[in-house]
Amino acid sequence: VAAPLEDAQVRRLADALTRLKGRPVRLNVAVDPSVLGGVHVRIGDEVIDGTVSSRMEQARRVVLG
Repeated sequence: VAAPLEDAQVRRLADALTRLKGRPVRLNVAVDPSVLGGVHVRIGDEVIDGTVSSRMEQARRVVLG
């Protein structure tokens, strides 16, 4: 994440990931200002990248072909 999460945000994220994976998920939250916003999640080998920086990169690739 780009900035520290509030306790309620951590709980909502953990709840959403628990529902998605069908099992309890324990979060290790790391702050990285380079992501600009959004969240980057790694569960085992699976990565869910919802960061602003990755979305900007995807848009750049689409525009440039």
